[in-house]
Amino acid sequence: RYAVVLLASTAESLADEIDRAVDGMCVALKNGRDWQTPMGSFFTPNPLGSKEHIAFVYPGAFGTYVGMGREIFALFPQLDEAIAALTVDPDRLLNTEIIFPQSDDPAEIAALQAQLDNSPTMMISSGTCFSYLYTVILQDFFGLKPQAAFGYSLGEISMMFAAGIWTQVDGMRTSLETSPVFHERVSGRQNAIREYWGIADEGNGEPIWSNYVLMAPYEKVKDAIQAGERVYVTHINTPRQVVVGGEDQACRRLAEELRCMYLKAPYHHAIHCPPVASEYDHFVHLHCWPVENDAGITVYSAADYAPLKLETGIVADSFARMLTHTIDFPRLVKRVYSDGARIFIELGAGSNCSKWIDAILKDQPHASMSINQPNVADHVSIIKLLAKLISHRIDVNLTPLLTE
Repeated sequence: RYAVVLLASTAESLADEIDRAVDGMCVALKNGRDWQTPMGSFFTPNPLGSKEHIAFVYPGAFGTYVGMGREIFALFPQLDEAIAALTVDPDRLLNTEIIFPQSDDPAEIAALQAQLDNSPTMMISSGTCFSYLYTVILQDFFGLKPQAAFGYSLGEISMMFAAGIWTQVDGMRTSLETSPVFHERVSGRQNAIREYWGIADEGNGEPIWSNYVLMAPYEKVKDAIQAGERVYVTHINTPRQVVVGGEDQACRRLAEELRCMYLKAPYHHAIHCPPVASEYDHFVHLHCWPVENDAGITVYSAADYAPLKLETGIVADSFARMLTHTIDFPRLVKRVYSDGARIFIELGAGSNCSKWIDAILKDQPHASMSINQPNVADHVSIIKLLAKLISHRIDVNLTPLLTE
């Protein structure tokens, strides 16, 4: 029934992990809480079992970072063939000159990250590509088969390509580059916002839109927004965390009135709010890609917080509605959970979604984990993920870990 997984880099550290496990497992069995170490050793006293449903979770586009996935092509050479099946130009889709720089100079890395943060097209294409590759790693190499999938905001694009429902990723990249939406309307000069607010383009290049993460409940934030104020709730991440966007001064006033912890996001793009409702038709056009395959799993959308009907026109409309309205991530997670998913695996940059899922489901039986963490080597992140799956008694093919 139980399995403990011990991870170490040397014989000495393995002995230390064994010593820790002896006590750690006993405590875990008594208090019913998972035991884990900084090295990644893991034991759960509440294994979910191989019969529980797995949901793949795809994070939003704006988390991609310089240096992400640096090791995965060396760890899994078969990915060269996998990415060739997705695109005719892997370097362009991944934006390799920015994602995999030749220099380790911190100033250059920071400049490249700023360039990435300010380019929605690069963020979306790189994020989609990595999510696809991580899905290949788990499904094709380690034999993990999900029953469901959903995305956070633009992560729904990653979901569609990773699940094989859409295949024309190069066409998507070209559409993003030629469409005015992410260059002039909701990003760049943000003419859609200017028109909604009735302000002119002053031509000084200063952003007119800011995004802030607030550690406060949605209802409290909503009630604190004054009528006519240029600030909007764009994302509800957890019961106690939301994202607001709008005029910088209005966002700051809101945070200070709430007296909550807050963080300004490094990007200035505007989605999921009334000022971008004018872009509905553009969003439909951008996402009107043919449904080419049945994924064989249930895919969900935040347009209706329900399974997505896989018909080309319906999908395009769903994306447009999702991108022009507030994202309620807890509502989406709870719907997928109510339909039977218990194991949630985040396939993309970082581990924000997996942490939010833990906060949303709290004391309900579930397991949430991610395949990538910034500043953690790819092989370490992947093995830590496998450790959790094994301790939860999920069937995993470990052959890819064996070397001759």
